[in-house]
Amino acid sequence: MKTREFRLQHNRVLFKCPGCGTRRNYTNINTRRKTIRCHNCGEMTRCVFERRQVSRVNLSGLLILKTREGKEMEVMLSDFSSRGVGFEVRKGKDVRSIQTGQEVSLSCSWNPTIIPKSMFKVRNVNSFRVGVMAGK
Repeated sequence: MKTREFRLQHNRVLFKCPGCGTRRNYTNINTRRKTIRCHNCGEMTRCVFERRQVSRVNLSGLLILKTREGKEMEVMLSDFSSRGVGFEVRKGKDVRSIQTGQEVSLSCSWNPTIIPKSMFKVRNVNSFRVGVMAGK
């Protein structure tokens, strides 16, 4: 089964079958993933729906996170955009020291230009996954 990413606009998507090229509009999509069967050829496609206005770039590598309290930890970069950065905390005990609303800084030794030198605000913490926004 093929997996394709589609961008939602106003909760609608134009689905194009990768097998036969038939197009069809779908509305009221409330999930992040859905399997769609082509009404023409019957091919199944696993669809991932992107709701964000700004595209994310998927990239992985180690970052150093520093809190205002002086705690340092290694985190694994997942993705970034012009509005923020997503990463995963590598150790379970470290994720407890990160809280929503907290200000942190990130540095990248393997490509210093990828992460701006500014403070980030923690927007959400979901299990080991953390999302931060640029700026204060």
